[in-house]
Amino acid sequence: MKKVQIFLIMLVFAGQTSLAQNIAVSGVVGNTDGQPLRYAFVLEKQLNNATYTDSLGRFSLTVNQQSQLTVTCNGYAGSTIAVDGHQNLQITLKRDNSAGAADNSNANVKAVEEAFKPVQDESGRGGINQFGSITFTNIKETRGSQFLFTQWVHGYLVKVNGDIIQAPTLLLNYDKMTGDLFLTENLSSVMVADKNSIQSFVLFSPQDRRYTFERMLGISADLYAQVLSAGPKYKLYKLIKTKFIPSNYKTDGITSTGNTYDEYADENSYYVINLTTTFFQPLNLNKKSIRSVFAAEGSKADDFLATHKIKEDDAWVTAFGDAMNK
Repeated sequence: MKKVQIFLIMLVFAGQTSLAQNIAVSGVVGNTDGQPLRYAFVLEKQLNNATYTDSLGRFSLTVNQQSQLTVTCNGYAGSTIAVDGHQNLQITLKRDNSAGAADNSNANVKAVEEAFKPVQDESGRGGINQFGSITFTNIKETRGSQFLFTQWVHGYLVKVNGDIIQAPTLLLNYDKMTGDLFLTENLSSVMVADKNSIQSFVLFSPQDRRYTFERMLGISADLYAQVLSAGPKYKLYKLIKTKFIPSNYKTDGITSTGNTYDEYADENSYYVINLTTTFFQPLNLNKKSIRSVFAAEGSKADDFLATHKIKEDDAWVTAFGDAMNK
């Protein structure tokens, strides 16, 4: 029994030590001409954490202070940088004019082939045209969209075994109606993810905003849930359900009713998982529900509500979740 207790104490100590070694690193990635590189991919394998640089070449990432960062960018030779406790990094990549400059390794190609499949039925599918490519905008007046973005965006994927899939030429978009994740490598052919293979994915908007989605069967079997807040105690999610509402305009020449436009309407619902108990609960954005779900936090929820009026938007839910995780 004493040996078991000692072993458990060592495990706790090791976990605390590992946590203490994690630091927030920021930096800039540029080329040899001093120009910042956008969409350079920065990967830290020890924590399996990654991000892209923004339009100014900047990035920030939580890493282990003794780990190494792998930095890649389309058209440039990759580089491996030792963190070595430094919290501010200046990284320079050299141009690579070879045929393999895109750095699509055999491992990445194989991972994509395993986790994705070609779109077969192009003609009967939403925004997919007869050539196998997707159009994200509508020809006639339509409000909203079935896709998260109106264009292909950069991102990366995490398989169920924890492996990260990313390559400089891969572009993605998420279908909010079906929960399908689409991928293209050459903007002419499209593949769709096998939901049983992809546990989560991260997309970066043209404005450099990060969107993280996870497959949570406790929330939905078909749709991925967006992570709004993640901490040591709770994760808060948003589930987006998008419905197509066709035009229902009617007129008798004197009076008219309905809308003259088609619409993709989003219905958002929020969920909380207690990471200690692994218990899921819906989160209705009213004081009664919030107090019930976060009863274990005592007065912390009431203190937040006293200074932050409830709003049904992502920013409020994120700020609330971050406060409860402190």
